[in-house]
Amino acid sequence: MDAKKTLAEFAVQVEAELDRFFNKLIPETQRIAPEAVQALEILHEYTLRKAKRLRAALFYYTYLMLGGQDKAEAVKTSMFIELVQSYLLIHDDVMDQDLLRRGKPTVHTIYKEFHKQMSYRQDPLHFGESEAINVGDIACHLALDVLTTANFPAENKIKALHALNRQITTVGYGQILDVFGSVQEKIGETDVMRIHNYKTAVYTYETPLLVGALLMGASDKDGLVLSGYAIPAGIAFQIQDDILGMFGDEDKLGKANDSDLREGKHTLLIVKALEKATEAETELIKKALGNPELTDEMADTVREIVKCTGSLEYSKNLAVKLVKEAKAALAARPQWQGEGRAFLDGIADYMINREF
Repeated sequence: MDAKKTLAEFAVQVEAELDRFFNKLIPETQRIAPEAVQALEILHEYTLRKAKRLRAALFYYTYLMLGGQDKAEAVKTSMFIELVQSYLLIHDDVMDQDLLRRGKPTVHTIYKEFHKQMSYRQDPLHFGESEAINVGDIACHLALDVLTTANFPAENKIKALHALNRQITTVGYGQILDVFGSVQEKIGETDVMRIHNYKTAVYTYETPLLVGALLMGASDKDGLVLSGYAIPAGIAFQIQDDILGMFGDEDKLGKANDSDLREGKHTLLIVKALEKATEAETELIKKALGNPELTDEMADTVREIVKCTGSLEYSKNLAVKLVKEAKAALAARPQWQGEGRAFLDGIADYMINREF
């Protein structure tokens, strides 16, 4: 299976469902207030910005892998994880003070500019961040509504909802660690991998896999096998994300490739570079990390240090190793076959070779 092509084709399906979902909701919101309609329209546009739809696809193909037959309902239900994604990203944009998401203004930036246009009282940024938090919260509960109203056995939905709530709680703890990591002086590889585990791997891979499986009545043992795939695959995904965040094409990324440096993120690239860097190189990295006045020249210097210290190569090799671990985990269930299994194997490889 060509996982990249399959993912692109699936993205079209789930985006059509999301569009219908929002177009139905917006008129219903008119009875509340124009501001409520505005919020939903902003969330609609934000959610449908160009994206891979990886999480929705992981949910869908796991459902198929475990024997699911109702493809139409599965595509419709897969919207829940894309709405969870919007919820987490909107809040993440506030915490990271990002101006762009997927090449367009972040939600808090949209509201900040609206505040200025309307000449409202008080601080535009505070207003923007406050409304972004509200919109993110709405996205979260819309996701829960999609899942609770899906046409699957009630017992399976209860188990799936329980898993989703437990997973999002874990992601919250991972985000707490991530924020701490941006301000702490010393962060090691173990710290970075823990953040990748509890933040990215849990909600990007493990959550959609577990929910898709539980809607098919999967056992606890099945869940352990899926987690054995999801966690290493998710960490590998994040390592590649960090590589792209420093070396990727900005037009393809939809954001600046120096934003991680500006935010002071101790990515694996930075941590391993600091382990091998000379005293002078260490000072250069520390000067660039978390510097709001970071120049292109400073960013390029850090990139060169990351390459010369072997940090880039180390990160790439680790991602490959983790993908092999992920694919090997599925061997415990040889009965899981078909297009679902082919997708999970193929997408793990593609995610560490992608360009955005």
